[in-house]
Amino acid sequence: MITYQTKEVKVKQVVSYGGHNITANGLINLTLKATYSELVNTIQCTQMLNNDVTIAAKIGGKPKSLGIFRIKSIDISGDGESKIKFTGDTNYVETDLVNSLPLNTDDVKEFKVIYKADVEYEVEVDEDTGEIVD
Repeated sequence: MITYQTKEVKVKQVVSYGGHNITANGLINLTLKATYSELVNTIQCTQMLNNDVTIAAKIGGKPKSLGIFRIKSIDISGDGESKIKFTGDTNYVETDLVNSLPLNTDDVKEFKVIYKADVEYEVEVDEDTGEIVD
């Protein structure tokens, strides 16, 4: 028998700001860029597709939550650099914090982020014992 379980997935990554915009209907699109050295972390983000992703950015002090987003797309170029595009509703996003992300013209362009999502996955359960089958 197949059943579903949920686990929290966390991915830490060093990124640079790739821009954002806010649409007339209240959606915010955010792009974060990562270098080749962060490719493994980018690939780990694919398990968060179609789930609410909470993004916290560490700029200076403690990580601050930017809000809740969904992954819109993940683009990986031939040299291993990646762009992760997120979309979210401005009701669930701290737009002031998004506006304060370091620009490419700043002294320190890169910053750390933590992505968190509750991901559902399938597990097979033995019908007789009720135990998870490996």
